[in-house]
Amino acid sequence: MEIYSWIIEHSVILGLIISFFTLLVTFFLTLIIYLLGRQHEKEREKTEEAAQKLAVIEAAKIFLIDNDEEVEYLSLAEIAASLKLKRKHCRQLITRYLRCNELQQQEIIRQANIADIQIAMDGVRFALELLQADLDRYRFGRSILYDGAKYLHRAIERWSNVTIEDANPYIFENLRISEWHQNEAISWRLGNGNVTLLSYMWDYLHSDEFNIDKDNIVPPIDIVFQQCNLGACDESIMTFWTMRIIIDACHTFKYGQYNSFFDESLIQTQEDMYYYTLAVLCSTYLQEEANCNE
Repeated sequence: MEIYSWIIEHSVILGLIISFFTLLVTFFLTLIIYLLGRQHEKEREKTEEAAQKLAVIEAAKIFLIDNDEEVEYLSLAEIAASLKLKRKHCRQLITRYLRCNELQQQEIIRQANIADIQIAMDGVRFALELLQADLDRYRFGRSILYDGAKYLHRAIERWSNVTIEDANPYIFENLRISEWHQNEAISWRLGNGNVTLLSYMWDYLHSDEFNIDKDNIVPPIDIVFQQCNLGACDESIMTFWTMRIIIDACHTFKYGQYNSFFDESLIQTQEDMYYYTLAVLCSTYLQEEANCNE
C-alpha cells in the first residue's frame, strides 16, 4: 500500500520522467535511423558517381575512336567550345564535340593529352587592341582591324566553309636579296616573290640588321593590299589575309612567346584558320599581359 500510495502521490513526476525517457529513446532511434539512411545514401551516391565517371570515360573513348581521322583538330574544337558560339560547324568533329557535355569534353581533352585552351570574346577584343597598338607603333601600314575587326569575324560568320589550298603562300619579296632601283620618275625594289608574309614582316621589323632603309620598303600590310589586290577582291580573300596578317604579326612582335599546339599545315577551311588565329592572338598577347601583371 505504501508503494502504491507513493506512486499515486508522485504520479505527475513519474509521468514526466517516463515521457522524458520516451522522448530520449525516440530521439536516439530517429538519429540512428537517419545516420544509417544517410550512410546508405552516401554509399549510393558514391556508386552512382563512380558509374557516372566510368560512363564519361567510356564516352570519351568512343568519341576519340569515332573521330580518329580528325583528332588533330580537337584543339580547335576546344576553342570553339570556350567561345560558346551557337552555330553548326563545317568540321564534323567540332559539331560533335560541342554536343558533348562539359564533363565529357574535359575527359576527351584529358585522354587526347591536349593543352587546356580557354578563350573568351572579351579577351579577343582586348588582344586585338594590343595588336593594333603594335601595328601602329612599328608602322606596319594601314589598319585592317577597324569596325571590331569585322573581316576577322566574317571568316567564321560568312566564309567558314571556304576551302584554303595554301594557308601560308610564298608570294612576297625577299627583302634580303632584292635590289633598290630609282630614277627621276619612280623608285622600286626588284626581287623574287619567294618568301612568306611572316618572313617579310620579320625583315621589315629588323631592317636595320640587314642594312635596309625602311623608307624604301613598303609596309607589310600595304604590300599585302598591293600584292593581293585587297581593295577590290572578294570578301573571302580579305578575311583570309586579315587572319594571315594577325597570325604573322603576332609571331613577329612576340617571337618565342607562342607555344605551338596546332600544325598550321592542317588548316583546310577558313573555319579552321579562324580558331587558329584566335588561339595565336590570345596566347601571345594575353599571356604576355598576364606575365606583366604577375
